[in-house]
Amino acid sequence: MNLNWIEDFLTLSNCGNFRIASEQRFVSQPAFSRRILSLETWVGATLIDRSRQPVYLTEAGELFKPVAQEIVRLAYLSRNDIQVKKREKEEKIRFATLSTLAQYFIPSWLKSIQENIESELFSVRTDFANVEDYLGALDEGEADFFICYEDPTELLLNDMKKYSSLQLGVEVLVPVVSPDSNGEPRWWLPSNPQKVIPYLQTQYTSSLLPVKHHLDSRYRNLKFLSVYQSTIAASLCAMAREGYGVAWVPLSIAINDLDKGLLVRAGDENDEIKLVIKIYRNANIIPPQAEKIWQMLLHKDSRF
Repeated sequence: MNLNWIEDFLTLSNCGNFRIASEQRFVSQPAFSRRILSLETWVGATLIDRSRQPVYLTEAGELFKPVAQEIVRLAYLSRNDIQVKKREKEEKIRFATLSTLAQYFIPSWLKSIQENIESELFSVRTDFANVEDYLGALDEGEADFFICYEDPTELLLNDMKKYSSLQLGVEVLVPVVSPDSNGEPRWWLPSNPQKVIPYLQTQYTSSLLPVKHHLDSRYRNLKFLSVYQSTIAASLCAMAREGYGVAWVPLSIAINDLDKGLLVRAGDENDEIKLVIKIYRNANIIPPQAEKIWQMLLHKDSRF
C-alpha cells in the first residue's frame, strides 16, 4: 500500500471528479485511475461508485475515509517530528531553485542576509526535472525553501494553506539579438516583422520563466519558431550572439554583452518581461533553522 494512493482517494472523495482530482495531484488521469484501483485491490473492496457523476463513495469507501484521513495525518505528523528532531542538530539550510537563479541571484542574495542568520552552511539544488519535482522536494522535506519566478498563469503554487511565499526581488527579461552589419537588431519586434522569427527558448517542462505566456499574449500576430532550447540563460545569450535568433534573458546576464555591442535589444520596454522572484516553503514542515530565516525575511519584508 502506498501513501500516495490514500491521498489520491481523499482528493477524489472531496471533489468527486477523476479529471479534477488527477490535476490536483499532478498526475495523468489514467495513472490516477490506476492508483485508485490499486488502493481498492489492497483494501479488498470497491471504494468509489463510478456509475454516476460526480462519483460517490461506496459504503466501504465511507467506512475507509476517516481511517484514511487518520493514516495520512499520523504519517505526516510522525515524519515531521522525526525530521525536526533529526535536524535540530543540523545548521545546513537547503534551497531548491532554477539554474539561472542559482548562478545569478542566489549568491548575492545570500550575502545580503548573511549577517542576519546563524547558519553558514547552505546547499542549493537545481537538479529537479520540473516544477512538480521542486514542490515534491518541499513536500518530502528534501528542501527547506524553493526560490523561483512567480507563475503568471497562477496554475502552480496557488495552495496558500500549504505554501507560504515572500517576494525577494524583481528580475527583468529583455529580448536580445545579435546586431547586423550596421549595428542594428536583426529583428525589431515592435515593427511587427512578417517573416518567421527564430526563437531561443528557455526549456523547462513546467516553466516558471513565462516567456511563452508573454509570446502568446503579446505577439499573437508574429510567428516564432523555436530553433534552440536550453535551461541555461548564459547558453541562450551565447547562441544569440552568434546570430541564431531572439532570446529573452535576464538583464543581469546580458548587460555586459549589451554594453560591448555584442548583443542589442530586439524591442523596447514594452517587450520586456518583469518577473517577481519569490521564496516558497511548505507551511506544514518547519525545521527550526529554516523558521529563523523565514522570520527574518518576514521582518525585513514588513519594513518596506
